[in-house]
Amino acid sequence: MQSNNNFFDKLVSKTKIYLVIIAILLIIICILKPIIIIPSIIVYILIIMYTYWTNQKRIAEVSEHITDLTLNIDKVSKRNLINSPFPLIIAETGGNIIWKSTKFVKEFGEFDISSILDNIIKELELEIENNTNLKNNQIIKKIVINNKNYKIICEYAKSKSLDKKVVDKKTADKRNTDKKVSGNKKYTLTMYFVDETEIVNLKNDYENSQVCIGIAMIDNYEEIIQRTSGEEQIQIFSQIEKKLYDWASEFQGLVLKTERDTFVWICEQKYLNSLEENKFNILDSIKEINASSKIQSTLSIAVSSEGNSNYEKYKLAKNAIDIALGRGGDQAVIRKNGKYVFFGGRTQELEKRTKVKARSVANALEELILEAENVIIMGHTNSDIDSLGSSLGIYRLVKTLNKDVHVVNSNAGIGLESFIEYAKREKEYEEAIIGKEEAIEITNSNTLLIVVDTHKRNYSDVPELVDLAGKIVIIDHHRMSTDYIDNAVLTFQEVYA
Repeated sequence: MQSNNNFFDKLVSKTKIYLVIIAILLIIICILKPIIIIPSIIVYILIIMYTYWTNQKRIAEVSEHITDLTLNIDKVSKRNLINSPFPLIIAETGGNIIWKSTKFVKEFGEFDISSILDNIIKELELEIENNTNLKNNQIIKKIVINNKNYKIICEYAKSKSLDKKVVDKKTADKRNTDKKVSGNKKYTLTMYFVDETEIVNLKNDYENSQVCIGIAMIDNYEEIIQRTSGEEQIQIFSQIEKKLYDWASEFQGLVLKTERDTFVWICEQKYLNSLEENKFNILDSIKEINASSKIQSTLSIAVSSEGNSNYEKYKLAKNAIDIALGRGGDQAVIRKNGKYVFFGGRTQELEKRTKVKARSVANALEELILEAENVIIMGHTNSDIDSLGSSLGIYRLVKTLNKDVHVVNSNAGIGLESFIEYAKREKEYEEAIIGKEEAIEITNSNTLLIVVDTHKRNYSDVPELVDLAGKIVIIDHHRMSTDYIDNAVLTFQEVYA
């Protein structure tokens, strides 16, 4: 029965149906005329034999056609490899070069590529070993060879030498040797070198043509106004403007004066790189301007290459100029890749505070204190006498305005324990200093938080208060860092102090 099934399995499905129909018809005829039973059996056997013979012949013809087709495909594949439009090389990870295309020899024939190729093969081997789940056994790498940018498309397979078994079992040494040889030829690599130099250059040209927007500000404008005569003021400011315009012409940029001490400047990305290399030498050029009153003019510069629009770039540049001024001025700040890069800042800090500025800050602070439900004063973590002393100074000021106020101190630095203990002996300060938990509990959206001796969110004594308080004031004397509290309604930052 099994042999009959195997026999019929070799027939195509339509043939089986025809044979069943013929068998049914012959059975019906034999029932009607029993005399033709034997002839019917003989005829049916002959039909089956003929069917089997024609079926086998057909299978042989199809097999031959498939074989020819496979050979033709192999020929086409080989022809495509030989005539590949890209430089192509086949190598083993042991360093053995199996084959190079004519295009490869022509592309890299003018210089010795052996050492470069060895490094590429080693890198590919490590990548194959470390990434066993690579899709389609393919790796893509970018590399620069002879000032040209190439994309290497590597297809790899286990070398046949790994599948060969050691036949000679007489000596163990030969077996070990064979294993070492097969280990050096672990993978066969087929590498296509696609020249992407033109694409890379187009991409670079596009990126280099992008607009960068910057802001330049005269740091000590008020000081120059106060300490020089009208004629000398005109000379100093005209020299600053001329130097800025000349500087802009060097990188084919544009400078526009927007306020009496502020300029907006525009340049292309490719020139920003050269400005970085020169470390914004305009800063030193401005300081060379002489004044009879011995005032040294300084400039702060900020520029942004980030942002989806020119307006976004301008806003980021404004944020950056605030950081430059907060760090003492006389420096350039570049905003790129989500980070700030600083140049300059070598001038000794000069007092830039004026009575007008101090008075305006004092008035604003008084209004904020009077509007608040309560006031919390906070210094930096591991507070020192500088931090706690300034906190108590602001505490006395708020108390004078008859507002509920506390100083938060969660972790006093070394040497402050005795100071705090001594301060609490005074009735006025016995309940002034509170801990972290109590500060968090009494802080709400109507609380004014005054941060002293720091402007860094993560360096503040209780960072949670920054998010809980309704309004924040910063009073500090350190150079502005990138981790600054950015939602303060009033900032008084004097680096000279």
